[in-house]
Amino acid sequence: YANGGKGANQAVGLSRLGAQTKLIGKVADDENGKKLLGNLRYNNVDVSDVLTTGKQTGLAAIIIDGEGRNRIVVYEGANAEINPSEAADCIDDNIDLLLVQFETREDVVVECINRAVKQGITTVVDCGPAKPFTLEKMQGITIITPNESETKALTGIFPENEETILKASKILRERSKAKFTVLKLGERGCSVWDGNNLHLMPAYKSKVVDTTAAGDCFTAAMALEFVRSGDIYAACDMGNRAGSIAVSRMGADASMPTADEIKNFKF
Repeated sequence: YANGGKGANQAVGLSRLGAQTKLIGKVADDENGKKLLGNLRYNNVDVSDVLTTGKQTGLAAIIIDGEGRNRIVVYEGANAEINPSEAADCIDDNIDLLLVQFETREDVVVECINRAVKQGITTVVDCGPAKPFTLEKMQGITIITPNESETKALTGIFPENEETILKASKILRERSKAKFTVLKLGERGCSVWDGNNLHLMPAYKSKVVDTTAAGDCFTAAMALEFVRSGDIYAACDMGNRAGSIAVSRMGADASMPTADEIKNFKF
């Protein structure tokens, strides 16, 4: 048993890197829900906007192969019961960044992003897990960031080389009007498309033990550095650094590094 969930992983990742972090979501008043909330509080995540009225807390079964790669089966549970306006009402002008994932209903994600864009808040859309999504309902995203399989699900193109990376990135930017398209390319690192230039940023070498939540770790670190510096390339470099540490550890949110660990890690 391990604490996780994409939103929770990223909230813990942000908190460990020094951000004041709040999670919007829903669990049930059951044992799993209590464990998840307890772990979030332990990691200094504000859970005042996590409702406990769900029928059953969500759960993911993760299968890891001999090379550390994973396959995940998700039961969304209470997270599928979130009300869009109820979630969006948690977004106020004190927020510097809204980071969302696709591990809840599309209408909830759309409502929250559109509310944040209207308020001028930096928005980052992590497109996991892989699923079809009507990106056209969200316009003006700051950063959209799928991994390889999520890119294929959204564009029909697997980003296997520079040509297909660029083609997929252009489609994602056109559909969402995102300022930056950042593709997470696993052991190859990531790519950045700003509408004019494509920049490939290789990963840092690391011994791979478990890739679970490595993408969440990348996104959290990238998003926070972008808010701090406004530099998308410095942000993606920070994401690559954090991700290389995460894959060297077992677990989901347990693999999230602190700011000091990133600073002192020998890359």
